[in-house]
Amino acid sequence: MESINSALDLVLRGGLLMVPIVLCSVVALTIILERLFFFYKQYEDPQAIFESIEKMLGNGKSSHSNEFRLNSKGPIARLLQVGLKEKNAPQWKLEEKLSVTGQEELNGFSKNIRWLEVIATISPLLGLLGTVTGMVRAFNKVAQYKGQVDPSLLAGGIWEALLTTAAGLAVAIPVVIMLHYFEKKIETISFHMEKFAKFLVHQIHEEQEAKAQMVRSGQKAQTRLAG
Repeated sequence: MESINSALDLVLRGGLLMVPIVLCSVVALTIILERLFFFYKQYEDPQAIFESIEKMLGNGKSSHSNEFRLNSKGPIARLLQVGLKEKNAPQWKLEEKLSVTGQEELNGFSKNIRWLEVIATISPLLGLLGTVTGMVRAFNKVAQYKGQVDPSLLAGGIWEALLTTAAGLAVAIPVVIMLHYFEKKIETISFHMEKFAKFLVHQIHEEQEAKAQMVRSGQKAQTRLAG
């Protein structure tokens, strides 16, 4: 309870601009917790997915087979399932569908991340503004008393003014760290989605080519027999 009172006292001493800084910290913490929970729910092991595909191919199953299922419910699995549903489409259409689906998945992961960028930018600026206005008030007192002011009073005013800068940096630093963490996670997910999408397109294209070659071979054989 005493620590809470001390924190409230510091906020009050920091002045009016401490209010938006505190609000920024609350919003940032809410977004970070929500995104961490979201990433946790969407987690999937890319290596396990790749091994599942390799196992399917090793067993001689076609990517067109309805037996192909992924236990994962993450973005890569959803992307591959969309690709399998469009397996009979032309290659350009399949690639376009996978591209759009992948972008939609990435947009879901990027939700509210932009707000963290805004908070990381404005929090130190709010703190600096609070310090500048506090310093202006402190030195205004010096001017009013024509320099005959208690140094301890001046030091107290400067100390309180610097609180906003400290608070702004205290909010911005962890937000920047988490922002880079989320951006790295999204970059990794994007890489794996592109990798598996290209793999699936290549596999389906090879199967279509193989089937077309078999049809052409059969037609040639029928032509020779007819001749």
